[in-house]
Amino acid sequence: MLKRKENEKQGVKIADWHTLFPRPITSPDDAVALVNTLGFCTWGPISRLDFPNLADHMGETAWSVLDRTWTWKDDLHFEQRLYYAKLIAGQPSFLSPDFLPDFIAALGEGERDPFRLYLDGRLSRQARDIYEYLSENPVQPTRDLRRGLRLNEKSMKTVTERALLELQRRFLICKVDLTGRTRGTYSYIWDLAERYWPSAFEQAKQIEPEAARERIRERLSVCGIQPDDALEQRLFLWRS
Repeated sequence: MLKRKENEKQGVKIADWHTLFPRPITSPDDAVALVNTLGFCTWGPISRLDFPNLADHMGETAWSVLDRTWTWKDDLHFEQRLYYAKLIAGQPSFLSPDFLPDFIAALGEGERDPFRLYLDGRLSRQARDIYEYLSENPVQPTRDLRRGLRLNEKSMKTVTERALLELQRRFLICKVDLTGRTRGTYSYIWDLAERYWPSAFEQAKQIEPEAARERIRERLSVCGIQPDDALEQRLFLWRS
């Protein structure tokens, strides 16, 4: 990646994503407008990279932004005004509906085949099992999902979270609802991402992976980021 400071020393003018949406973020509608303007962003900052994110734009930290926007991420995703999941660099991320098909297509179909990925050693057994279980048992709360796969022991909590992350990053599953909004009832309900937002996946089938990647790269360039192969792998799991 060409670092901002290095380019500035060479006299190269670099775009600043902060200026692309000049107004403050004070409501969910503002957050939608920000993401639609940027195309995509993370919830909090990415280490060692000036990547577009909600926290920085709001003048918050990775932790303080949680309090102000915790319900936004759920409501905007469930209303399908934005797509929310742990995606970019494995962090909570927002995609505009316009860019969702591109992100799906950019991975390539082979990178979204859980059984092939498992056989190649690039997807955990637990992730494969979760995908298979949801395929046969749609719309499952986390607790029932863990119970159904016998992952409900405390020692398996981290393993389960890692598997859910693996699947989210590949647009294989996503959150589709909540079990409740109060302490003791708050939990996510999961299903296959393709079942939840079928139109985006149908559009993705019509887009060549390289064309999708170029559109995302163009948006990154507007934001002042010129990624190399290693950074694209880190951020998006793209393979050359």
